[in-house]
Amino acid sequence: MTESRAAAAAPMIRILSIVAGPPSIGTPSVAGSTLDHVRRNPPGVPASGRFLPMSQTPHPASAPAGRRFDRIGRERLEDAVRVLVRGDRAAATRFLEFAESSKLSLDHVWVMLDGEDRIHATVLAAPSTGRTAMLFASRAKVPALVPAIGGLVDSAVRGLRETDVALAQALVDPGDGSEERLFIAGGFQKLAELDYLERPVPRFGSIVPPTFPDGLTITPWDPSDRPMLVALLERTYEHTLDCPGLAGLRRTEDILAGHLASGTPIPEWWHILRIDGSPEGALLFNRGADGRTLELVYLGLTTAARGKGFGRTLLTHGLSLLDGDAARTIVLAVDRANHPATGLYRRAGFRFSVRRNALVRSVSDGAN
Repeated sequence: MTESRAAAAAPMIRILSIVAGPPSIGTPSVAGSTLDHVRRNPPGVPASGRFLPMSQTPHPASAPAGRRFDRIGRERLEDAVRVLVRGDRAAATRFLEFAESSKLSLDHVWVMLDGEDRIHATVLAAPSTGRTAMLFASRAKVPALVPAIGGLVDSAVRGLRETDVALAQALVDPGDGSEERLFIAGGFQKLAELDYLERPVPRFGSIVPPTFPDGLTITPWDPSDRPMLVALLERTYEHTLDCPGLAGLRRTEDILAGHLASGTPIPEWWHILRIDGSPEGALLFNRGADGRTLELVYLGLTTAARGKGFGRTLLTHGLSLLDGDAARTIVLAVDRANHPATGLYRRAGFRFSVRRNALVRSVSDGAN
């Protein structure tokens, strides 16, 4: 089986590198992830494997003594961002400039204040297309602050209930255990380790187009046939090795909306693999927002198409059509535990760049 529900790889690690500095593993050159799919234990399933419904997961209650949580407006946004990026004015300026250029929403910024209204911690919840939101949080300077910032994370997620966001997401540096612990304290569940991979855009016919076996065709997706693609995506999720923990947490229509909103979708780069006329696989590339990268947004096969080498055929076909594009790099994110997919990408010339731990929480989790 070869399959990857690869997350779109563009703005998020760029933001993380501004907030936290360069990643401790790999290089900061890969852009990032909207975390359309992640995996490990399903939501509410602890390491023991005992199922715990997400609505019963423990969350922090109120702010600690002498502190309060509050959602702030634009008048204190710069101060809040400076705390988010650890007091660095230049980094705060870069963050705000990037947020403006990438249309990152700054309407859901929560802070922890003391009695004199000084900001001690910041959490940003950034909604995106597909009814998801990415969360960014201040680092805990000392372990004792983890529960307090976890409570602020919890407040930010609860604040999203006034929107249509269904799933909150976070990407954390695996080298910083305190960052993961504060999101866990805020009600998140660790789902996966995501590896960000990249390779150069093919040049000079270096990718030879594959020969298709009898009965197999690969054609561009017709954007007017959205129901077909939704149905195909749902079939590729069956018995997936990639992100089964998100089953039922997101509607497939929302996932497709997220794919379409990641960078710039190019219809002729959205490939549908058919076997005897039946749609059995999809490979989706988008142009990155920065213009310098192309993003492998999704690669998936149905159970009927797995184990036959069709994943390699589909990927090789897609890469061959990118030959000579003005972009420099193709990027993707994949669940590290999805060994068939990581092997396929490695054989196709993709190389490791950076790793992030992925966490999620249902926005309705803990609702009364």
